[in-house]
Amino acid sequence: MNQEIEKLLLERKENIVEHWENRIAHLIPQSIDVHKRKQLVEVFYSGLEALFCQSDFDLAINRIRKSVQILATDVNNPYQCIIKSILISRYVILAEVVRGQTAFNSLEFFEYLNDSLQPLIKTLSRQSNVDSLLPKDFRARELGLLSIDFAGIGLFLIDKDYNLIFWNKGMTRLYGISEEETIGQNLFEVVSVYKKDEYILLAIHNAMTNGEETELTSVKQRIPHRGERLINLKIAPLLDIKDKLVGASVLIDDITERKEHEITLRTFERYFENIFNDAADAVIILDAEDRILKWNRGAERMYGWKEEEVVTQSIDKIAPTDAEIRKEIKWINGVVKEKGFIRNYKTERLSKDSNRLVVEITRTAIRNESGDYIGSSVISRDITEQERLRQQLMQSEKLSAVGTLAAGIAHEIGAPLTAISSLSQLLKNRTTDQFFIEKISLIQQSIDRIFRTVRTLVDFSRPVTAVIERIYLNHVIEQVLNIIKYDTRLKHHKISTRLSTDLPQVKASFDQLLQVLINLILNSADAMEEKEEGELSIKSWAEQDTVFVSVTDNGKGIPSDKISHVFEPFFTTKPEGKGTGLGLWVSYNIIKNFSGKIAIESKEGEGTTMTISLPADRVNSKTEPS
Repeated sequence: MNQEIEKLLLERKENIVEHWENRIAHLIPQSIDVHKRKQLVEVFYSGLEALFCQSDFDLAINRIRKSVQILATDVNNPYQCIIKSILISRYVILAEVVRGQTAFNSLEFFEYLNDSLQPLIKTLSRQSNVDSLLPKDFRARELGLLSIDFAGIGLFLIDKDYNLIFWNKGMTRLYGISEEETIGQNLFEVVSVYKKDEYILLAIHNAMTNGEETELTSVKQRIPHRGERLINLKIAPLLDIKDKLVGASVLIDDITERKEHEITLRTFERYFENIFNDAADAVIILDAEDRILKWNRGAERMYGWKEEEVVTQSIDKIAPTDAEIRKEIKWINGVVKEKGFIRNYKTERLSKDSNRLVVEITRTAIRNESGDYIGSSVISRDITEQERLRQQLMQSEKLSAVGTLAAGIAHEIGAPLTAISSLSQLLKNRTTDQFFIEKISLIQQSIDRIFRTVRTLVDFSRPVTAVIERIYLNHVIEQVLNIIKYDTRLKHHKISTRLSTDLPQVKASFDQLLQVLINLILNSADAMEEKEEGELSIKSWAEQDTVFVSVTDNGKGIPSDKISHVFEPFFTTKPEGKGTGLGLWVSYNIIKNFSGKIAIESKEGEGTTMTISLPADRVNSKTEPS
């Protein structure tokens, strides 16, 4: 290490001198002229060079004594001033070593500096005026405690008669009593609070008589002008060079503010934990590599994984594997690191059971004191149901607007169609040419088809008056089965039913529900047209105040990108000429008029389930008789 210090003292002399002069400015009177100050610095520094660069202790002590002589006419105790200057030099040298990023451990290096400078300090202390107050030749370990002046810790030394022989600046700061007022005085006359604390008295007694060390923590002391303080004390024996007990040393650390900060911190930590875990939203903390550090209970509820299942794993665990989503995540990462946040961004995430959730995320960067990115916080809100309702509302508004438009169109084309129909009948009655008769018949068939479409549009926009009554859905289903069993599209397919025997009644139109169910079943029949072993299942059940009926087929299913459009007018997945796209539109409107809903679940190539839900009329009805 000598070579390292030698190199440091030679190469960084200017920095060390400047730093050291600033640190000892309070020790040297301002009245010293510039020439003498410069001479002092040069002599002192040459003493350090002699010690570390030339390993010549005698030369070093001679030069340091010369610096004492330079100060002799300007300060009361030049030896004490130079000893403190030497102690300060350790911190200056250590700071330069740290700046140079050497391979030495800073603590080991500091111990090395202490060991190297201790003989120098000990030699000077023997000639210091302080010697009369300190036990002769007491161990270098105790003398080294003087440096605690610069560590912000209180320290006092007492002899076996409880007389104070050392009182550092930390003690002055704590008790407001100067060194001049304490040295040579009885401890209990200077600080009476120590006489009143039996634990401190016992610890000091044991240190001076038995050589025991004692640590006392969180001791309360009421100090004039400062109020109640919390202090930690370490009480140790003071030994001379022959290990003879000559007194006691007492280290004091005022931890009042620290404890208050700890209490405040713990309070905030509890607040954070409560907010973090009780939040309705999912809150996730990530590190700089997007690995999960914390995962609150909201995240457990939303995504299904427990915290221990996901901690240390990548946040990609909850992201779908779609290329677009992966690209989006990369973009989000970039925005957060560059801009610092992203707010209320709508995207999709995966739950433990592989369900896709529509979520709204807010992600904020976390940075350290240097401004470096060290992670981020993610707040996710599940808006899947909200998004479904929004889409449903948009669909309803769209249907309402289209219905109004369709009604107008229906009425506009109704009159011309009537005229065309009348003229075609007149032409047909006026000719005997079979060719013309066939073509006119085709015209009339087309007109009839347009009339049926127009009638459907009018019925949708202004539903015909229907008889509303209390009915059992199972009765409607049974009637439907009696009708569809003759349809050739279902002739070779298996039809099964599972009807609950205790359904409550619903308030609706029997005929209109019949129309809706026939429409759903025939749609299923069309979907199973190319299926050799088609299966149609009809099920009814009740949950709380709602009655359900579902129609399930194992047909070709509906592509996922088309499911949201099936209730739109004129939209159909059937081949051209096989459907008008009005059946589900009308069915949707009928069920909606009875305060019900139609839900659809479909997987392309596997089949479709259409589920009707209607409010039960439990107040005025009995359950269906078995």
